[in-house]
Amino acid sequence: MKCYSGEGVGRTLIIELDRGEDVFDKVEEVLLKEGIKNAYIASAVGSIAQLEYHRPKSMDAATEDEFLSLEGPFEFGGISGTIIDGVAHFHFSAGGTDGLHIGHLERGTKVLYLLELVVVELKGLSLKRMLTPEKVKKLFPISE
Repeated sequence: MKCYSGEGVGRTLIIELDRGEDVFDKVEEVLLKEGIKNAYIASAVGSIAQLEYHRPKSMDAATEDEFLSLEGPFEFGGISGTIIDGVAHFHFSAGGTDGLHIGHLERGTKVLYLLELVVVELKGLSLKRMLTPEKVKKLFPISE
């Protein structure tokens, strides 16, 4: 186990994405413009037309994932996640006409009507995600 401590929270942003926009591209674009490198998702509501995600496929020590690409409509039940060193990492639940989907959200996920995300800045952290030998992206301190 590891534990990282920051200095608290900073600004709170509400990002409203429009039809056809890529969730990751737009969130990371706004945070770069605002100079926010580390944050978390406090709330997310909205719908998506294109759902890109993966989920675990086995219990092996090294990750083995199943990647899915689905066309909507889907309604988010929730998004949770972090932005570390400017890179978003989101998990989600969403329902569609074909049932419920839960997993790790991937780039290429596109908004149907709108998506509102409340993003809270995390201050005083100096972290990055790196791939381990087991193919898991874990947090590591950035050496200054």
